[in-house]
Amino acid sequence: MSKSIADAGMMRAADVIRPGVHEADAIAEILSTLARGANSKHGTGIANIFMCSSPRTGTCHITWSDDLFRQGSQINLELGGVRHTYTAALMRTFSIGKPSNRLCRLHEAELAGLEAALAKVLPGATCNDVAQAFNRTIGKLGFQKQSRCGYGIGIDWNEAVTSLKEGDMTELKPNMTFHLMLGNWIDEDFGYAISETFRVTESGTDVLTGVPRKIFEI
Repeated sequence: MSKSIADAGMMRAADVIRPGVHEADAIAEILSTLARGANSKHGTGIANIFMCSSPRTGTCHITWSDDLFRQGSQINLELGGVRHTYTAALMRTFSIGKPSNRLCRLHEAELAGLEAALAKVLPGATCNDVAQAFNRTIGKLGFQKQSRCGYGIGIDWNEAVTSLKEGDMTELKPNMTFHLMLGNWIDEDFGYAISETFRVTESGTDVLTGVPRKIFEI
């Protein structure tokens, strides 16, 4: 159920992020949704929530500010749905107004990398295999991600045992769960975020989050 809660929180963000709205007021609405839950199941905890808005989109893992959203602002949002400590994490990027060409190109590269990474998820594959698929795909499209592209998640946000990075030869097994975290912070004032939480199955992968994989244009 944590996956439905995460989805509800992100879709609430799409409703409340508007020019002239305080970041703190938007966060209040999102947090309320994460607590109320979805499908008659309440959230039973609040995980860290990060909102990186223009001109701070080149920085990861910072909290909201006292600023107003403005026309032309970009917002990178990371949140999690929590149900009995089980956590599903989710990241998306918002643009108030038409996103820049640079942001669109990065989004398309990251989306292709995300799909390539998920296609590598099978029992017997390794974390290294998944990371290589992502890195090689975005590399062909002119981008690089310096940090790992994911980690184990489940009971609490970060199960610090495995990383989706090159060199981690941990073998994927059914019911292992990961946050495929594709935040990419490129310059001091430019970054982007998209992610999915997925479970390894006997035949591949079960993506637990269902928000459209797009830049939300407000």
